[in-house]
Amino acid sequence: MQGSNQEKRVIVVLGARSGTSALSGTLSFLGAGLPQNLMQANWANPKGYFEPQDIAELHDEILASTGSSWSDWREFPRDWFHSEAAAHYATRLTEMFLNDYRSASGLCILKEPRICRLLPLWADVFQAAGVVPLFCFIDRAPREVAASLAARDGSSTEQGLLYYIRNHIESERDTRSARRAFVQYDSLLHDWRTVVDGINRDLGISFPLDGAEAAEVDQFLERNLRNQNVGQTEPADWIEALANSIHKAFSMLANDPYDPVGLAIMDHARVVFDMRSPEISTTQSANT
Repeated sequence: MQGSNQEKRVIVVLGARSGTSALSGTLSFLGAGLPQNLMQANWANPKGYFEPQDIAELHDEILASTGSSWSDWREFPRDWFHSEAAAHYATRLTEMFLNDYRSASGLCILKEPRICRLLPLWADVFQAAGVVPLFCFIDRAPREVAASLAARDGSSTEQGLLYYIRNHIESERDTRSARRAFVQYDSLLHDWRTVVDGINRDLGISFPLDGAEAAEVDQFLERNLRNQNVGQTEPADWIEALANSIHKAFSMLANDPYDPVGLAIMDHARVVFDMRSPEISTTQSANT
């Protein structure tokens, strides 16, 4: 699975409560290295999170230092990425990354949802660590994301949809010049081999689709991994309509990571969200 020059590569799994653990677990069974300091499984994710505990905690510290949090729907301040604080945190993240993945060779997985809003910072980390990032998005129907968050945290549907929108528009924007792949959660559960074959093609990887590793994935990807199954309904308001348009764009990008119509939809969604954000209630701001 390594490149011809034996470069070290990291698959950065991106998404918003949309099946990132299922995708990360799948790729780990197929041979990608996991961090040593794994977050423990719990009732909300009994099969595991497949993400580094220490990096998640430092991400929370970074967000809090700017008055933000993991659930904040506001844009992360772009000028912060050029600050002394950003340089300080890039150094700490680089040390953590190299320590967490010291046993992984060739290809590893980095999954931590807060990365969606901190990708410019991670560009410096990857450069300092000497690894090449490959980005793999996994998307899910927005109402299912909101329902999953509500079941875990008791958040409202609107909070869940705002979380979905913000994570998607920032991470998609910040990976346009990188090698990337897009996956739909339903497709992963229905036919993971076809999905992984697409990841192989788009990211230039050669994950196995049969053999002992594939048998482990068959056991891992049970249909009951899908805890929320929300049927299609008419959008309740502009926020849900915007989230649905982003979901449509990500479906297009699953077929072509640079589909021009999909990218245009994402550009439009970002403009609309920035323009209409003042309409969102002050109660939402207070909950971030």
